[in-house]
Amino acid sequence: MKKILFSLLILSFALGCSAPLQERVLGIWERTSTCTPEGQCQDTPADKVQKLTLLRPGLAIYENPEDPERQRKIEYELFEKDTKSNSPEILFRFLNLGFQIRYVILKADKDKLELFNPDRNNTEIYKKVGVAPE
Repeated sequence: MKKILFSLLILSFALGCSAPLQERVLGIWERTSTCTPEGQCQDTPADKVQKLTLLRPGLAIYENPEDPERQRKIEYELFEKDTKSNSPEILFRFLNLGFQIRYVILKADKDKLELFNPDRNNTEIYKKVGVAPE
């Protein structure tokens, strides 16, 4: 009986241990769809897939095939506590364009990232397609 309880304790500890949020968001992400609050999702056409590469520390590359520049270097800041939404948030700053976008991180695991945009009231779904270069 003690062995079973000990095994369950170790298993619950192992399942509760995941990489820190900062580590989970790093990588190369492609937006696969955008969803409304009602749950209606629209898939991103293959020729219009936007790519987001999150690097360390706070540096990102945003690629959009519809943008004349195609690729923009942007900054990001991760907030895990004391946010407006009481959930982790990420703020992207497009410095050369003079604006920023705030997202609430709904899900961040090894191959899926869900970001809620409170200004547009939609959720963007990303899948991981690669690791961030060092």
